[in-house]
Amino acid sequence: MATDGVRLLPCVRMKRALGASAFLAAMSVGVFATAAEYPGWGDTGWVHTSRRECCNSAIAIAIDYSAQACVNSGGVPRPFRDGVQRGTCQPQWDQDSAGGMLYRCYGEATTWCR
Repeated sequence: MATDGVRLLPCVRMKRALGASAFLAAMSVGVFATAAEYPGWGDTGWVHTSRRECCNSAIAIAIDYSAQACVNSGGVPRPFRDGVQRGTCQPQWDQDSAGGMLYRCYGEATTWCR
């Protein structure tokens, strides 16, 4: 009987290891399938507007591209908390021939997808 128990021990260890591996694999698939980030970028081109409006537009473009990437992957974009847009903006400025201000803004935003 003692030898039967010794023979079963490696089998039990292997079953536990395989079970643990299967559990971890199933958990990681569930995590990656339920939440993902989709970055998006936006460029307004040169516009006659305020720096603030330029940046808001660039971030809005980035959010739209990010949300579309989520939808294209089969997910549903999660809305921003409190309806506030979140992202970064890098503005550039120049003057036209009449002295008016021109801005060009590059925005970046990330949408969470479920």
